[in-house]
Amino acid sequence: MLTQIIVEGIINGSIIALVAIGIALIWGVMGLLCFAQGEFLMIGMYTAFFLHQYLGLDPLFSLPICALVLFVFGIAIYNLMVRRVLTGPQLSQRLLTFGLSMMLCNLALMFFKGDYRTIRDTELLFSGSISVGELSIGINKLIPLGVCLLLTLTLYLILNMTKFGKAIQAVSMDKEAASLMGIDSDRCYALAFGLSCGITGAAGCILTYYYYVFPSVGVTFQLFGFIAVALGGFGSIVGAFFGGVIMGLVDTGAGFAFNSAFKYLFVCVAYVLIVTFKPNGLFGK
Repeated sequence: MLTQIIVEGIINGSIIALVAIGIALIWGVMGLLCFAQGEFLMIGMYTAFFLHQYLGLDPLFSLPICALVLFVFGIAIYNLMVRRVLTGPQLSQRLLTFGLSMMLCNLALMFFKGDYRTIRDTELLFSGSISVGELSIGINKLIPLGVCLLLTLTLYLILNMTKFGKAIQAVSMDKEAASLMGIDSDRCYALAFGLSCGITGAAGCILTYYYYVFPSVGVTFQLFGFIAVALGGFGSIVGAFFGGVIMGLVDTGAGFAFNSAFKYLFVCVAYVLIVTFKPNGLFGK
């Protein structure tokens, strides 16, 4: 049973980790705390759901489409809104993303109503379960775990092994010095914001493998994403990933050991305890 809880916790935490990575990327590069990350996840989920409903695409195959749609959407949001407030007070920046969150959530409610939608297991390309002894794991949860690990590794390699990634890191360290070296900081900001949205959209797409789709689905993942970023250390991609996994483990373990209505209490207790002794997070500097 303990092994079952750990596996389920890691699977749930992997989605939180991707949301947290998106938040950490925007904060690390732009110093912007984005409150709309949960809604980007929601858009990715609806995109995957409708691609399945009308075109018959399995979420695994619609993943590149969802990631591209959210990447373009993120760049558009940056150019139309975010870039205009970056020189203003931090409160204005945060209220902008909070307002964007409310707008996207209510637009989804207006167009798609409050209905809970889901893709049935029988309609998925991969379904059933794998049993190892007494441990039973649904394939519809293993696939998202594998995709999340692959996306995290891909983003890590992009940021650390490519010229584009190194340019983003240079801008995050010193924008003026990077500009003097010929790096277009505004372009890096736009691509980083788009990349963050694309990663979160991909997480939403693969989440439809086992989770319901509804307008406010991103709220809980957004909250857990912020907690995961704080646990791992703001701006740390690796920290955001492990922070998400910790959140998943605490959430699943507390839900099993106690009444599931109190599981969020234990998530918050874990957060308070860790940041009390490690104010900068586990991987923060």
